Amino acid sequence: MKASRSEAVLGALVAIAIVACGAPSASSPTANPVPRTPTPARGSDIQGTMDSGGVARSYLLHLPPNAARLKPTPLVVAFHGWPMSGGQMSRITHLSNVGDAHGFAVLFPDGYRQSWAVPGSATPAQQAGIDDVAFVRSLIDFLGDQYGVDSSNVTATGISNGGFFAQVLGCRLADHVAGIVPVGGLMSRNLAESCAPSRPVSVLEIYGTADALYRGDENTLSFADSLAFWARADQCTGPATADALPDIAHDKTTVTTTSRTGCASGSEVVGYTVNGGGHAWPGGEPLGSVDEFGVTTQQFDAGELIWTFLSRHR
Repeated sequence: MKASRSEAVLGALVAIAIVACGAPSASSPTANPVPRTPTPARGSDIQGTMDSGGVARSYLLHLPPNAARLKPTPLVVAFHGWPMSGGQMSRITHLSNVGDAHGFAVLFPDGYRQSWAVPGSATPAQQAGIDDVAFVRSLIDFLGDQYGVDSSNVTATGISNGGFFAQVLGCRLADHVAGIVPVGGLMSRNLAESCAPSRPVSVLEIYGTADALYRGDENTLSFADSLAFWARADQCTGPATADALPDIAHDKTTVTTTSRTGCASGSEVVGYTVNGGGHAWPGGEPLGSVDEFGVTTQQFDAGELIWTFLSRHR
């Protein structure tokens, strides 16, 4: 299947932004804003490589300080967009700081040629036949043994191509992944046709209405349809409930939340619609200029939201 025009344009725009900015970071949601991360004691970064399918793959693992570290230590795996790196993902999201404050570890893998393999896409990883699911499985198993992180209840997040890949892991690595948080990355139609998670996966999706694929296209489900897909997959029987976050940032964006509970095995499906928001990580650094990527909302901190989501499903 051909990649969408929007995806191809997005890849080019991110490349422009990187050149311009410099390469290197069991309850329903409430209407209360997510608090900002306090300044914690600093944890430690571990850089490493491993062979996967005959290809040397690199990663950055951030461990929280011992004073804050939970045991077993929850693990968030954060996937960068295309073309980006794990180091850039760390900087943009400040997830390491959030992990230090709350005691969880964060893994920032590097994609093949700065990309992830997603069915139906035109990324270098997909075109080269890279098995990124196998790579992630091996990596989190290895790190679980080496550093005492919980490799069986991982939360996978990502932005853009990384968000699309988080959807792949929800479908194909549910024995390790308990929840996914795609940001600016939806469910591809190609993936939806074969998605069969081995257990219910909780889903928190974040998307801006000014982002290119908000309404979907010939290759991608819309934001609403992506949420509906997961509600069906998780056998959610509760009604959809909607709420709104208070406008605390006054940055020309507002946030509407939708939630589906009554899902199998205590899972949930939640959507954060950033009205007026662009292709961005809420509360983080912009991927580029407002003209290119739209507004990066500061109405909530996606990293802190991931922690509250993860906490509900540990």
